[in-house]
Amino acid sequence: MKFVTMLLLLTSLASCFASERESKEASDINLTSKKYFVKGMTCGGCIIGVKMALKKSDELLFEDKDISVGEATIKFKKKDYKGDKTDCAVTSSIEKVTDFKVFLDKEHTKRACGS
Repeated sequence: MKFVTMLLLLTSLASCFASERESKEASDINLTSKKYFVKGMTCGGCIIGVKMALKKSDELLFEDKDISVGEATIKFKKKDYKGDKTDCAVTSSIEKVTDFKVFLDKEHTKRACGS
């Protein structure tokens, strides 16, 4: 009896995880991810500053963000990502309140917006 109960419990848990994964995969279809390289962001305090800058922005619509030392990966709904316009909004949001510079490449040669 314990075996049957345990088997039923494991089956329902597996089903729950599978449907959660399928739901995430379905929502990811409508998302696009963009990686920005942030020069000068070298510590945990810097990461917090960038997270706060992005959160304060009124012009950015994004679904999720993953910020680590030197990098910011932001997920947008495909309909909300407008290429250069969105890249400039991200740049403006970060550079307006921090001393960091935002680039599109790891070598920091291609600015995410303008000069």
